[in-house]
This record gives sequence, structure tokens and C-alpha cells, in this order.
Amino acid sequence: MAARRSSSKAAALPASRLPGKVRGGGIPPVVVLAGAEAWFREAASKLLVRTLLPDGDPGGALVRLDGKRPEDATAIAGLLDELRSSSLFASTKVVHLRAAEAAKAPPGSGRTQAITAWANAHLEDPRPGAYLILETTRGTKGRSSVATDKLMAAGAWVVDCRSLYDAPGPWERGTPPWDHELARHLVARMKQTRGKHLRLEDAHAMSLRVGNDLGALEGAIESLALHAGDASEIDAAAIDDVLGSTREDPIWKLSDLIFDGKTQESLDMVDAIFDRGIHDERGGHTNRPEALAPRVIATLSGAWRKILVGAEALQRGDPPGSAARAAGLPPFLAEGFAARCRLRPPRAFLRLAGAFLEAERGIKGGGVPPRLAVESLVRRLLGVG
Repeated sequence: MAARRSSSKAAALPASRLPGKVRGGGIPPVVVLAGAEAWFREAASKLLVRTLLPDGDPGGALVRLDGKRPEDATAIAGLLDELRSSSLFASTKVVHLRAAEAAKAPPGSGRTQAITAWANAHLEDPRPGAYLILETTRGTKGRSSVATDKLMAAGAWVVDCRSLYDAPGPWERGTPPWDHELARHLVARMKQTRGKHLRLEDAHAMSLRVGNDLGALEGAIESLALHAGDASEIDAAAIDDVLGSTREDPIWKLSDLIFDGKTQESLDMVDAIFDRGIHDERGGHTNRPEALAPRVIATLSGAWRKILVGAEALQRGDPPGSAARAAGLPPFLAEGFAARCRLRPPRAFLRLAGAFLEAERGIKGGGVPPRLAVESLVRRLLGVG
């Protein structure tokens, strides 16, 4: 049975509203995750898969493909057959195609975009319980965007995963500099995930210190909440304590040393940070281990996330400049960044996720002294402990 079509036009669904849309039920056979913000795309795909396969993949119910991987080309060519086949252990089938813009379109598509062609091919005759998630860095508006109107008219959801403005948008005149999309997102995330209040001005301060990478900012939210303990509000003092101010901070230097593989220098820098404390640009000084530890962990977590993104991009065959852009770095840093990304395979970088969880849980549970937790984390990142 062909998918029901609508003649009305509607804007793409903002990524922040996808959870509410999913709770409303009725996920369509095709969902397109479109935009440059990798954190939004990852969070959206995880939510969809978790909702469609609440008990996980029992075997063959979830298939992941990548349009940039030559070894996936044959499987992508048979994508419709994959969707029409069922798992031996589940009635639901989910195919997740990353980098869908790079995939070859099905035969007979003419000049139709690969994303639109694959979506239409599945929507014309979807098997009950079969879902196609198409992920792309292309946006929902503009010359190189996905065909948002056509996709939505055909019955697909198009989720807008664009990067958020870290300053008032061009359409927002007379707005205070701290009132922007990214700050509002951080306020909402702090409330939703940690149940704590964060003022817009302080959310803006977070973005100035951490940047606009949502993955790094999620790490900052976790560290701030950990630092706040039972307090209901995250204030400016906590942000100064945990996030610091500039890349001249010794903690940033520690991050560079670790991910350059300089073992002894890294261990010496950890000792220096905890023995002497650190200063900010206002002349303030922090030397309490319980204030230093969350700040170190947040900085290292943000750097690790960027390197993981870069390592995965290089493994796909992307040039260093593209890998740097994917991680939110400027082109002039591309070569040095690529060198760090090549020190280990992506799988090895991915395994380091457990080290961050262990450090934060150790401090939060009260069983591990903050300095010891950081020292253990650094050794794990260096591969010496």
C-alpha cells in the first residue's frame, strides 16, 4: 500500500522537538536526519532505534550502512530487499544509512537526489514494521539541502539537525548577546537531564569557554552538575571553577600533551595542576581538588570527542580538512589535528569512553578522591594504566 501523501507544506521538525514527536507515536517508514550538527543526528538516531527496538537488536533487526564506505556499496544497492526482509527474531526491521548523500541512488532515479530516491522507493510500498533512517550532513534549506518539501509531502519526517546559533540570529534585533539558540538549548538540557536551573547569561558563558560543539557542551553539563551536587542552580562561580576561561589554561595544555602521546609530560602536568592550582584571566585562583577535577574531566572529554569524530572521518577516507570541519575545528589546524587522530584507530579511541564514566562515577559516588580519579583517567587515556 502506497504511503499517504499530503499537499501541504510544513517546516522540518527541529531536532529538539523529536522526543515529543516520537512520544506521540506513529513513526513513519522513513525519517531523514539532516544537518551539520553531529550530536543532534546521533541523539536522534539513538532515540529512534531505541523506540523502534525497545529490547535491543535480537539479531538482524538493525542494519547500519555508510554511504562513504566502499565496502557497503553492495549492501546499499540491495537496501530495498533488506527492508523487505524480516529478522528471524523480531517483527521490526530498521536500516540506518549514514552519509546518505554519498550513496548511489537506486536504478531509474534519473537526477533525483539519492536521499529522495531511496525515501520514495521505500514509501511507495513499505513493509509493515520496516523503517529507513537516512542521515546526512546536508541541511533542510538552501541550494545543497535535502528536498525537504518533497520528502515531507511523501510522508517522511525530516528532522532539522543544523548547528545552533551561538549569538543572536540575524532576525533577532535588539536581543541581548547572551540570548541565542545555543544558550536556550543549554538551559533546557540542564533542566531536562540534571534537573538544575541555569540562567541564559551563564549558559552563554559556557559557550564562550567550551565552544559550540554540542558533544563537548554535554560533557560540560555533566561536570557542572557533578560539581553542584545537591544545589538546584548552576551559577557563574561554578562555571568559572569547572570550565575556566581560555585555551591558555594549563588544562588545555594537558589535553594537547595527552593526545599527542607525551606520557611523562602529561603526568608532570597533572601534578602541576593539582599541586599549584590554576589562574583565570580575572586573576582568580583555584586549587581545590573537588573544583579542579570536574574541570579537567570536562576539557579532556571535549577534546576526546573531537578526536574520535576526526578519527572516524579519516578512516572513511575524508581528507584532513573535512575531518577537522566535522570536529568543529578551523582549516589551519587540520594537519596537526589529523596527526593526533591517526595515533590510534577509531575503535581504540571509542573504548576510552568507559574511562570518563569511571572517573565521574568514582567522584560522584564519593569513593574516589578527585585527584586520584583524574590521575587514573589520564593514565587510561595515555594507555599506561
